[in-house]
Amino acid sequence: MLTALTVVTPTYSNRIRGFFAKLSGNKITVKIESARGVALRHIEYENRRGTVDWLRINNLLASARNEILCADNLYLPGEIGFRRFENGAFKIRLACNLGLNLVSRLGEKGLRVGYYDKEGSHTGFVADMLRYTDNLVVVTDYPDAYSEEAVFISEKTGASLRVSDNREALADCNLIISPDAVREILPVSGNAVTLTTSAPEVCIAGLVYYDYHFRMPNMFDRIKPSELSEEYFAGALYTLAGQHELGSIVPTSCSCFSSSQTCASLCDYLSKNI
Repeated sequence: MLTALTVVTPTYSNRIRGFFAKLSGNKITVKIESARGVALRHIEYENRRGTVDWLRINNLLASARNEILCADNLYLPGEIGFRRFENGAFKIRLACNLGLNLVSRLGEKGLRVGYYDKEGSHTGFVADMLRYTDNLVVVTDYPDAYSEEAVFISEKTGASLRVSDNREALADCNLIISPDAVREILPVSGNAVTLTTSAPEVCIAGLVYYDYHFRMPNMFDRIKPSELSEEYFAGALYTLAGQHELGSIVPTSCSCFSSSQTCASLCDYLSKNI
């Protein structure tokens, strides 16, 4: 069962109403809803007195205290074991699925693709990309991590996987896919598009996107708490509730702090710069 926590501080139209609300104390409501075999326990805490009783919430959370679904701006007391669920695995799927979609559309037109996997931890995506292009280079600090994948690809398709630890291999790529956050300056073209999973910690040239948007599958949108994004909630379904079919979702658009693109507009942009 998934567990979501919402904490709201109500406002009141007049002092008298506010006074009696505070007098009656904070209110907790627990709702259990389900969709497509997934149960969600939603704890809603109405903070009428201005102070949250975390120990009271803790009694309700029990073992779910270290994987709480909640808004990213909600303070959680880590000293008593409260942790917000993070959806890293699902977000990697979204970034790579969008990248694969672009490669499938533009690979035969000469799209040059760089797959930046610094730690060599995400080898499973390159075989699918090589179905649509031979202009793919993997850049990683651990080339040996790709040795088995290279053999598999060669035996299955006859294609050759190019792997390098030299960042300069990314310089002429139109599209760079980075499953993990980018923490170093990369020699990227000013016309390139980079798809990654969080805001880079350094300045990167070109267009960089790390938030992904899609339509929440039918029924799941009914039980999703309103303050949670589709991406975040689907990540919990994928990671915690075994809804692995969500891993095939292709985002309809992507964004960063200043701009957004649809899949179609990214295709148009990339096709003009190949």
